[in-house]
Amino acid sequence: MNENGVCMACLWHEKKSTIDWEFRSQQLHRIAAWARSTSRSSWHCVLGVSGGKDSLWQAHQLRDHYGLNPLLVMYVSSDVTELGRMNAENMVRCGFTVHSIQPNPRIAVKLARKSFFEHGNIAKFSELALFTAPFRTAIEHNIPLVFFGENAALENGDTNTENPGWDASGIRYSNTLAGAAHEIWLDEANGIRREDLIPYTFPHASELQEWGGRGVFMGYFLNWSGWNNAVFSIGHGMTPHSLDYEDLGMHYKHHSLDSNNGAAVNFLMKYIKFGFGEATEHASYDVRANRITRKEAIALVKRLDGKCNPKLIKDFCSWIDITEESFWEIANSYRGTMWRQDTRGEWHLKKPIWYGMNDIDTIETQSVIERIDTIHRGQSLTPQESQTRRRHAIL
Repeated sequence: MNENGVCMACLWHEKKSTIDWEFRSQQLHRIAAWARSTSRSSWHCVLGVSGGKDSLWQAHQLRDHYGLNPLLVMYVSSDVTELGRMNAENMVRCGFTVHSIQPNPRIAVKLARKSFFEHGNIAKFSELALFTAPFRTAIEHNIPLVFFGENAALENGDTNTENPGWDASGIRYSNTLAGAAHEIWLDEANGIRREDLIPYTFPHASELQEWGGRGVFMGYFLNWSGWNNAVFSIGHGMTPHSLDYEDLGMHYKHHSLDSNNGAAVNFLMKYIKFGFGEATEHASYDVRANRITRKEAIALVKRLDGKCNPKLIKDFCSWIDITEESFWEIANSYRGTMWRQDTRGEWHLKKPIWYGMNDIDTIETQSVIERIDTIHRGQSLTPQESQTRRRHAIL
C-alpha cells in the first residue's frame, strides 16, 4: 500500500490508461526483429508456458502478430492433472512445438512436503523450475530471447524487484523466487542432493551474461488482461475446469488448470496465511476492469474465498504422505493474525470486508458469475471475432 492506502496493483492499473500501447507494441516488434536476426537456432525465442489461458494467447501473439517462431517450454509438475495434459496437447494442435520438462517425481514429492512444512506454500519449490526451465533451454539451444507473461511486480503488486518493468532476466529477485536460492532445498538426510536440484537451479548471473540474451515480460508491452486471454484461449480449444466454483474457491473456471495442489489447495493456504484468496484477487481484477461493482465483488468473496473441495485436500495429503490432521495442524500454524477462533474451534476473520454490510446477502452471486463468464464467450467466438479480440488485446 502507498501512503494513501492504495495497493500497487491498483496504481499500476491506473497508470495503464496513460500508456501508449501502440508505441510499446512497436518496441516489441523491434525486439522480435532483433531475435530473428540474432538467433543461432531454428527457433527465435522461448516462451515459458503452462498450457493455460495466458500461454496459448501469448504463443499466438508471438507467432501470428510478431512473426516469431517460438519454442514453448513447459515445466510439468509431478502432480499434473489430466486437464493440464489435455491443454498441453491443445497447444500442439494449434501448431506449436512444446518442449516439456518434468523433474524427478520422487524428488518433487519430497520438495513439495518440505515446501509445505517449512514455508506453508505448496508451490514455492516448483516456481523455481517454472522459471528456470525456459532460461536453461534458451541457453542450451542458443536462443536469444525468453518470454514470460505479466510482470507480477506490476500486475500483482510484488514490489521486491530490482529490474525494469520489461526485464524478466531479473526475476530471481522477485518475491516469487526470493533470490532463486536453491540451497534452501538441500536436504541430504531426506535424499535431496545438490544434483537433484539442477531443474530448480536458476542460471547464475555469469551464465546469463555469457548467454547474452534477454528475458522479457510480454505484459509490459501489451495491455494485459487475463480475462481477455481466457476468452481467446477457450475459443482456441483450451478446456476449463469442470469442478464447481466452491471446489475451486473462485468464480472462474479458466484459471490454474494444470495442478490441483498448486492451485485450489495452495489458494486455501493463501487464504489462511493472509486472509484473502483467489476470489478476492480475481474480483479485484473484475472491479478494476468495470466488469462488476465493488459490492458484487464483496458478495463473491463472501461466498467463495477460501473454499476448497475436501477431496483435493485429501489427494494432496496422499501425494506427500501425511494425514489430514497433520495438514490442518501445519496449515493453522501459518494462520495470520486476522483470524479468531471461536469456542467450537472454528476460525473466522476478525473483520471481513463485508463487515457491517447488512445487504450483501441480497446480491445474487450466480447471476454475477454468469454475466462475466469466460467459457460461454470463448466457445461462441467466431474466427473474425477471434482476430478482432487478438488485435484489441495488443492495443
